[in-house]
Amino acid sequence: MLAGLTGCAPTDPGESTGSTATASTTDASTGSPTGDATTTPTTSGTSTQGTDDATSAASTSAASTSAASTSEASTSEASASEASASETSTTGPVGCTKNVVLMGYWPPTNEMLRPWSTNPTQNPDGWIGADWGGYGYDVHAFFPEFPPDGDPSNDDIGDPGAVGSPDFDLRVDYQATSKDFWRLVDEYQPVILVTTSRGGDIGWEIEALEGGHGLDNPGGPAQDWLSDAHGAEHNPTKSTTEARSWDAISEYRQGNTLPSQLPLEVIAAATEPLGITSVVIDQQTSGNFLSGFLGLHGVYYNQIAPHNVAAGHIHVGYGLPVADASALLEATLHAVLQAHPAETVDCP
Repeated sequence: MLAGLTGCAPTDPGESTGSTATASTTDASTGSPTGDATTTPTTSGTSTQGTDDATSAASTSAASTSAASTSEASTSEASASEASASETSTTGPVGCTKNVVLMGYWPPTNEMLRPWSTNPTQNPDGWIGADWGGYGYDVHAFFPEFPPDGDPSNDDIGDPGAVGSPDFDLRVDYQATSKDFWRLVDEYQPVILVTTSRGGDIGWEIEALEGGHGLDNPGGPAQDWLSDAHGAEHNPTKSTTEARSWDAISEYRQGNTLPSQLPLEVIAAATEPLGITSVVIDQQTSGNFLSGFLGLHGVYYNQIAPHNVAAGHIHVGYGLPVADASALLEATLHAVLQAHPAETVDCP
């Protein structure tokens, strides 16, 4: 996340700048996210049976033949039903929904996620996430809004214009993020979870680690995190955050980190050739402000949710145009979903 410095290009007060690889910057891309839904029809065969024995007139024989025919027809229907179920099901119960959840904060992250929102106020053009790309996953996105102008850079950290509207998810506030994060993952049970946030003068930064803050902090976990300058409590305390948030920041601190569970090299290989901006696998963390707080939540969820197969955080440069960020996100999604075929992933 970026600190809103009025009149200046904002930088994340908790952002780390360490990196291991970059790609050269070229002209901006104008790609836009799309998803093509595909359906596979199922068919079931029907068997007919009926023969007349001209030499048999006994009623008992006719009844026997009728009973046998009924039994065989029932067996045929059951077999057809089983075949149909087999054709339509993947790993897990028939008809289960496998959700991918995307989360963002300040622009351009909220703007690049907009097409995957099912909220008509935030996405009046309509949700594109149903069976996105034909991969067998439904993709959902959640992010804040920043009235009146949509630009938190015009406001100071903690001001309403930088925190976001209370009418939408994931305000830039520890308490709101904790509450919204757990409500959303409990509802959608994502098998894949990608969190994003705005960084400083960077491009597409794929974070390798989260947590581990507070090495020089003699106090408790709440003091590992920079103040969000909003509300009555400016830090993530035990009494003001969800219990699982407190567990995460209490366990993964002071050098104890959690690695990303995204296919980092695969994402880099998919995004770097676009030539849009630098692509970095950052061996540090997302920092000890809201970016790192949200990022740690994502990988911690992967730790405690057996159905979640991939989770991690991506930092997006504040100067990256929305069209470029959207193209990079789409390439990232393709890479992650191809790395985890839906038929190999259990239902929640």
